[in-house]
Amino acid sequence: KIFGGVIDFVLDVRNGDTFTVAYEGYYLDGEKINDGYVVAAQYVNKGKIYNAFRYTDPDGDTGYFNEHGVSMRKAFLRAPLDFTRVSSGFNMRRLHPITKQVKPHRGIDYAAPTGTPIFSTGDGRVIESAYNNTNGHYIFIRHGESYVTKYLHLHKRNVSKGQKVTQSQIIGQVGSTGLSTGPHLHYEFLVDGIHHNPSTILKKLPKAKHLNPSFKKDFLDSISHSKIQLEKNFKNYTDQ
Repeated sequence: KIFGGVIDFVLDVRNGDTFTVAYEGYYLDGEKINDGYVVAAQYVNKGKIYNAFRYTDPDGDTGYFNEHGVSMRKAFLRAPLDFTRVSSGFNMRRLHPITKQVKPHRGIDYAAPTGTPIFSTGDGRVIESAYNNTNGHYIFIRHGESYVTKYLHLHKRNVSKGQKVTQSQIIGQVGSTGLSTGPHLHYEFLVDGIHHNPSTILKKLPKAKHLNPSFKKDFLDSISHSKIQLEKNFKNYTDQ
């Protein structure tokens, strides 16, 4: 979840990638009783290093940021589920597998087993949660004034119309309801009512927020120990 805005853990992952996680542990009388928060994490993807540090600012807001104070949290996740493969891409002249008619495919189909959890890709409010013969069980979510995401062919819906949702919240499960040839999620992304390719539109959306400049020194001081730990671990790995 920490890296969900910058890495697609199905399409981006490569053999040889590495990761490190530093997290809290709670002990009582010398015996571990629970795990705590992830304090820092690093993922090396195709040679590129992504770092994330947990930070609570003086106003009491907590989040994960890279070493430059840029939030790891983007407006939308790269993908709405952990999927097996993309079974059908965005295509305005696609031959429909059931009707055999050429019809625009205004989204991406993610193949995954029935029951796979589906996440809301951003904060928003559910504007539709219903069933029809074409979409099967479906959910539409509005994110602010400009953006709408759509989730079709669900096995089960976990949210209702009018409900507020947060990014990464489970809203339903993958299914094969409606006009569907097998279990998958059909996902659409609309900007001001116009469909866009979900795999490319994210590059055009607003960038991640930066820390308040007045918090920068406090942030750098608070992550200094974790930063050294990550750098040391990465050096030890590359030296092997």
